[in-house]
Amino acid sequence: MNINIKATNTTLTDAIRQTIEGKLEILEKFLKPENQIFVELVEDNKHKSGKFFHAEVQISPHGIYAEAVANDFYEAIDLVIPKINEQMRRGKDKKISLRRRLGNLFKRSKE
Repeated sequence: MNINIKATNTTLTDAIRQTIEGKLEILEKFLKPENQIFVELVEDNKHKSGKFFHAEVQISPHGIYAEAVANDFYEAIDLVIPKINEQMRRGKDKKISLRRRLGNLFKRSKE
């Protein structure tokens, strides 16, 4: 699992990097070592309510994408991780149910 982190309009600190890597460890059970995870953190200063922080996560080759907006980076990361986890879990469940349905089809055809 390769993690690429990009920070726009802000500096990427070691604490933020370690937090992202720690939170993304949850996804290791769904991913292969050659999969790429792209994380982009954006600080938006031009919003009428003040500063906003965007966190975007994209996983390739699965094509899974999620984003979150919050008042700081840590909150945005905490909001985006469950979205990605849910998408990965849903995809895995679909594969398993399809495999079971096809297995039942072949089992019935042999009888």
